[in-house]
Amino acid sequence: MIGIDPDSQTETPLFNPRQDYWRSHFIWTTNCSKIVGQTAIGRATLQRLDLNDERYPGEDSIRQARWFWQQGG
Repeated sequence: MIGIDPDSQTETPLFNPRQDYWRSHFIWTTNCSKIVGQTAIGRATLQRLDLNDERYPGEDSIRQARWFWQQGG
């Protein structure tokens, strides 16, 4: 699959968990509620798959759920 890197506006392959190393492309924010893309592959993957659920902030978002999971250990 292909996505668009929002920083460079270029087409790039998406993260492939069978071939790519997660830590090479992503990091967590301090509170573990958001994933940050460190590379073109990471940024394109986050945008294409909407992994941070930016459209629906609040109690129903995946970011809120991640925060609760992190609090629970």
